[in-house]
Amino acid sequence: MLPLVLERLWQPRLPRAYRPGATLARLAQDLNGLEVVGAEEGCPAYRLPAADWFFRVEERVESQFLLHTVSCCFVLALPGSAPSRPSRLQLQHRGNWQRSGFACLRREGDGAELAALMALLQQDRDLHIALMPLDFKRCELIADEQGWRLEVEHFAASEVVGSFPPFRRYIRLLSTQKLALLAVMAAVRRVAAGAG
Repeated sequence: MLPLVLERLWQPRLPRAYRPGATLARLAQDLNGLEVVGAEEGCPAYRLPAADWFFRVEERVESQFLLHTVSCCFVLALPGSAPSRPSRLQLQHRGNWQRSGFACLRREGDGAELAALMALLQQDRDLHIALMPLDFKRCELIADEQGWRLEVEHFAASEVVGSFPPFRRYIRLLSTQKLALLAVMAAVRRVAAGAG
């Protein structure tokens, strides 16, 4: 009996003030001009009117002391075959005070197998131009048995909810950031297709 009670107490739970889908609804206003092409398990998918690719958006909830944050993760399926092992490449800005470029770091996977893709990403001028102004918490290429995908968590397009004192604040995704995000997706998709 006691182990069962303890197990229930330690199970991860969503914050009580969390409203599933509320942040996605706010984000939908910021993504005006894009077409909604469906939703799967509550995660809407969007595309540019003339584009032949789309991305979906997922909510990610993180609890902290007396508050929680809900961020939006933009997920884009990439063309090309997946490597033989699960892999993860992280794109991050370089420079301490000013952004001076970006680095492509291997966090998981076979270095020899991923070297060509990493070099292509690192050398792509369009990706460099798009990535420099983009404010993101996380930007990763992830490969598993389903193939490659790009995941981007932006600093904006998120909601901060406090329980004491109670407050709720949504941080908008500005148009300039939306355009930079779309440009990054297009560039990474093109590079991934070229890498095969």
